[in-house]
Amino acid sequence: MPGRIDPKRSVLIAYDVCRRALTPDDPTRRAAMRPVLDAWVRTIALARAAGIPVIYTTPVSRADGADVVLLATDLSVETGVPSLTNGIEGTDGAGFPDEIAPIAADYVFLKRRPSAFYGTGIGELLRMLRRDIAIIGGGATNRGVETSVREGFNMDLSMVVIRECCWGGDEAAHRYSLDKAMKMYARVRSIEQIATMLGS
Repeated sequence: MPGRIDPKRSVLIAYDVCRRALTPDDPTRRAAMRPVLDAWVRTIALARAAGIPVIYTTPVSRADGADVVLLATDLSVETGVPSLTNGIEGTDGAGFPDEIAPIAADYVFLKRRPSAFYGTGIGELLRMLRRDIAIIGGGATNRGVETSVREGFNMDLSMVVIRECCWGGDEAAHRYSLDKAMKMYARVRSIEQIATMLGS
C-alpha cells in the first residue's frame, strides 16, 4: 500500500531535540516550544510501541571550538548569526528533556554539521538495521531538517516528516519548507496520519 509505513523498515530520527531547543531558559520561548515537546512525547511513544528504533541527534561542538568551521554565507552576513550555532559538547543544554530522554534501546549521535547523516554514522546504522524509511522531525525545519531530508532522499531513503515535531525561528521559512520545499523529497504528515500509516 502506497500510504503504508512498514514499522520493520522504519526508524524515527529525533533531530536536535535537545534541552537548548525544547526547554530553553527564557520562559516565553519555553512556553512557545511546549507544544513541540508534547508532540515529541507522543511521537516517541508511538515509535516505541511500534518497535521502531529511535535515533537522537544533538548539535554539538568542542568547548574550544576546534571542530567549528564558520563559513561566510549571505544569511550569516545579514544577521550576524554564525553559519553553525551548535551547543557545547557535554553541557546540560546539549542533553535531552526528561520527558523524551533516551532509553537504553535508543541510539544517540553527536552531530557537528546540519545534516543528520553527514559524519554521524546514522546512514551506516540504517544499513546495518536494514531500514530504508526515516521518519524525522526537529528544528530548524528549513535548515537542518530540510538538509537531512534532501540528503536522505539522495541516499534512497523514503523520508517522512512529522509536521507537529518541526519548528523554526523564521515562521515563513518554516511553513514554506513544510508546505513546498520538502514535498519534492518527502511525505509531510501529521502525527495522526503517521499513526494511521503505521497501522496503530
